[in-house]
Amino acid sequence: MERIKKLCYEQPLICIICVLAVISCFAILSATPMISNKVGNPETLWIKQGVFYVISAIMVFIIYKIGKEQIYDKIWIIYWILMVLLIILAIEHFIWTRLWPGHHIIPLVNTSGGATSWFNFPLLSIQPSEFMKIAIVVALARVTKEHNDYYLIHTTESELQYIWKCMKVVVPPALLVLLQNDTGVVLIILVGAAFVIFSSGLRNQWFIFGLSLVAVILIVGAYLFIYQPEIFEKLLSSHQVDRFYGWLDPEGTYNKEGFQLFNSLLSYGSAGWFGHGFQSVIKVFPEAQTDFIFAVILTNYGFIGGFITIAAIVALDIIILKIGLDSTNAQDKFMTIGIIGMLLFQQIWNMGMILGLLPITGITLPFISYGGSSLLSYMIAIALFIDINTQNNIMKNRSVIQ
Repeated sequence: MERIKKLCYEQPLICIICVLAVISCFAILSATPMISNKVGNPETLWIKQGVFYVISAIMVFIIYKIGKEQIYDKIWIIYWILMVLLIILAIEHFIWTRLWPGHHIIPLVNTSGGATSWFNFPLLSIQPSEFMKIAIVVALARVTKEHNDYYLIHTTESELQYIWKCMKVVVPPALLVLLQNDTGVVLIILVGAAFVIFSSGLRNQWFIFGLSLVAVILIVGAYLFIYQPEIFEKLLSSHQVDRFYGWLDPEGTYNKEGFQLFNSLLSYGSAGWFGHGFQSVIKVFPEAQTDFIFAVILTNYGFIGGFITIAAIVALDIIILKIGLDSTNAQDKFMTIGIIGMLLFQQIWNMGMILGLLPITGITLPFISYGGSSLLSYMIAIALFIDINTQNNIMKNRSVIQ
């Protein structure tokens, strides 16, 4: 017991990840009756998630031993390897949708939910875009530190140069992921990049410009949707349009795009404080183990289950933020802001779409939803933060001794 207390004090990230692992596996087990056998044996998915966590733990240990500086130094090699993989997937999606519909030319590539984003191996499916979002944040943190070290005084010219450098890092992979028809990951990438850029020390005018640009896009989108629906539908794929209408009118579109959201609302809406119980099925809704895992938790365990899950997620965010901001390394701080931005965006959007407050975009709940690539990618970041925390503890001990 004393060792556990010491571990939680010295490395709180490890403890909270263990808590999230238990919540994740138990939630996926609870979703078993609603899981389609197209993704494998529903009875064993929670075991596979546990295996993903074990693999992630081994990977965290290896990265921790290697050290974050090695990852920082090799980030451009990692970035370009992932770029090649994204290019392959984008080409394959074009072939699958345009040149030879419904057929794959490149081996191991898989299409699911309208997106061509996976390489299927015998024991694991890899989604390069999930790893790219972490690589982009680390690369931007490096670019930001180097830029600020070189330009001690910020001018309009130097800030434009910095933004251009960032755009060269972010835009090409974001476009490639968009060409794979994976809008959710594109949004995550853009949010993570925005958090890093706006934490770099840019002047307030850029904040105003950025917020104004987002406001204009939202206003134009709303105008087109209300008054020019034909143009609005041409700007989005049919898959995206269906999800948008399903969000706005789940009951009216119940037999088509609103089926998933409306059934989930009916399921957890009557769950009360303690839920309907383990593996309860009030209404069946697709993607119970991934996008709608939080709806499963609410349905089975009610307000109490939802509260415990949110408390664990908030604890994770606070611990990461504290570790990163305690570091004396500027690159660590910039990376922390980017990772926190992505996590908050995914957490808020996933819960918001389940509550019917935001459109359904296929954004999962980090560390809870089923999926190897998402978990492994974020665990890379966790490994970096564990290393940062170790160095923070060393610095604190030195200051105490002195």
